Amino acid sequence: MISFNKIFKNSLVLTTITLGLFFALYLYFSTNGSVTVKDYYIYSFMICCFIILPLYAIYCFVTILNLSKAKAKIRQNNPETGEYGEGLMTFKEGFKTGFYTIFFAGIMSLIVIFVFFNTYGEWAQDSLKQGLLDTFTANMSDAKTAKDIETFRNSDDYKTLNLFTTKNFFGLFSIFLSFYIAIAALFSQFLKKRVF
Repeated sequence: MISFNKIFKNSLVLTTITLGLFFALYLYFSTNGSVTVKDYYIYSFMICCFIILPLYAIYCFVTILNLSKAKAKIRQNNPETGEYGEGLMTFKEGFKTGFYTIFFAGIMSLIVIFVFFNTYGEWAQDSLKQGLLDTFTANMSDAKTAKDIETFRNSDDYKTLNLFTTKNFFGLFSIFLSFYIAIAALFSQFLKKRVF
């Protein structure tokens, strides 16, 4: 089985990539005057959905695949292991390796991002709120709903709205957690007891 140190190192690599993308977009937005708040929101959404999630899935697959290959190689070099399947990667081993890797990376990344938005990056959080409402307003076909959004934008509730609260953190993390479990289970089931 892969050691905890190896899992944690893999998680740190994935966390570094995630935070690198996050802070690269933040620096691009803060130093480039031509990027609107709506663009910042859309780019953040695109990176999260179309880069980060596939990246985590691919990294999980590669981690489980490497474990499966390593276990198959050990079994191949030691044929006295018994019946078919003994000595090969089990579902439990694959799931633990894949899930823990993306779980630790996800929680470390989310904690850093939430702390950032609640301390130094409050103005970036305001920009994300504005970008979210601009996106809703621009795509609204109902004029009454668009007017309600503009009324909300000028209210005190909007000014005190915090997108990055503890409640939102755990809500968002539960969504990511279900993705991590599904991906790790899928790849572990597919790669268990494989001979390469």
